[in-house]
Amino acid sequence: MPWWDNALYDTCSLITLDKLLLDRPERAYHFRHVLAIEASFSTDQLRETTAQRMLQRVTLSALPRASDVARILATAGLPRALADVDRLVFATAVYHGVTVVTGDIRLARALTRQGQHVGNMAMILKTLVTAHGLAITECDAILADLVKRHDFILPADAPQTWATLQSYTFP
Repeated sequence: MPWWDNALYDTCSLITLDKLLLDRPERAYHFRHVLAIEASFSTDQLRETTAQRMLQRVTLSALPRASDVARILATAGLPRALADVDRLVFATAVYHGVTVVTGDIRLARALTRQGQHVGNMAMILKTLVTAHGLAITECDAILADLVKRHDFILPADAPQTWATLQSYTFP
């Protein structure tokens, strides 16, 4: 079972996954067990069409009780700039002890400090290529398709190619 199976995806990662699967629906079998929180599907987070598509693909993870959220957040030392929805992702991940897929480096670092496993969509692609589940040429095509949609999963100042992905680490 890959590390991203049964992982909790933040809103940005849900958007990236939606874009990837719009272009490459045959890759859906790599993402059979996606978790998300309901707050990621609000209209201020996702476009309605994206939310409709992704709601069919994900399992909603229960949020911890409000008292547990408050306790987890009170001791976390999260950056002030972290979005409220990402705070809920953080609290849910810590409470349930699940891996998180996020593109937000601040959220990733906070989760890592709590001992949570974290990755992003670039690391998923890297793992797929190194495990021979995805050809390098297809990886490059996926990265190019994401760039066309203005979704940069690698540093924006670097080429969005397998050559960059090979040495990429996260967080």
